[in-house]
Amino acid sequence: MHDGVKNKAGSPKTAQNGVWHLNLSHGDIPPYVILPGAPERTEVIAKKWDHSEFVTQNREFKTIRGTYQEMPIATVSTGIGGPSSEICINELSKIGVHTCIRVGTTGCLQAQYDLGDLIIAVAAVRKDGTSDTYIGSEYPAYAHPIVVMALMTACDKLGYRYGLGLDYTTASFYTGQARPIHEDGTGYYPSFLNNLLSDLTQAGVTNIEMETATQFVVGKLHDMRMGAVLSVISNRVTDEWGDAGGEEKSTLVASEALRILSDWDARGEIDFHCKMPTL
Repeated sequence: MHDGVKNKAGSPKTAQNGVWHLNLSHGDIPPYVILPGAPERTEVIAKKWDHSEFVTQNREFKTIRGTYQEMPIATVSTGIGGPSSEICINELSKIGVHTCIRVGTTGCLQAQYDLGDLIIAVAAVRKDGTSDTYIGSEYPAYAHPIVVMALMTACDKLGYRYGLGLDYTTASFYTGQARPIHEDGTGYYPSFLNNLLSDLTQAGVTNIEMETATQFVVGKLHDMRMGAVLSVISNRVTDEWGDAGGEEKSTLVASEALRILSDWDARGEIDFHCKMPTL
């Protein structure tokens, strides 16, 4: 027993009967949530809201809630990579969250994207590793179409340059993204990485990062609506690096897209689930 709460190894709880890692319970946050990787990015997101308040932080998981144009909203950081994202998505589903949009930075594999442009991920190549613990690699990682629509609508309204992307999610920042261990190219570097970026580019993959596929698969299997808007911080074709304002744009787009989704939901314009016609 722990302060009146019986803990089970299969589903541990906090002393307040909340989910273990996020330290949140039902009612602590609304069901519309923005998911940055970095804890400090939650504050960047919240600055665009009408008001906000810190809720809790445990390890890499920082939570802020508030309102954006009168809509209740929250942001929870996921940390870097698939394993921490899996924890976050799993526990958010347990406290009633149904719609999440990932915001983050990404490396671009197509020359036509400039630093600071936005990529709305439609689907992702599953090289994250974590999603494989849920289901076989044949299962696709894809964004909820209605969330994609809301993100496009938000970008159009705000006048931001964006594209729809086929994302490549890897479990590694360095070798997994064809970066050498040492800048001068010495040391271990497997030969199969020599053509990784060019092969992905030829296949039409737009960008490479570390969380999206995990979030799409885990969210889908928890019956959640998932999406992602990513800011181009590097272009691997032109070998450029820099934020160029993309981070701030992506955070505002995510808030606006959730407001649009909330409005659509409230008016019943787009059903959460497709309804089969009566025969």
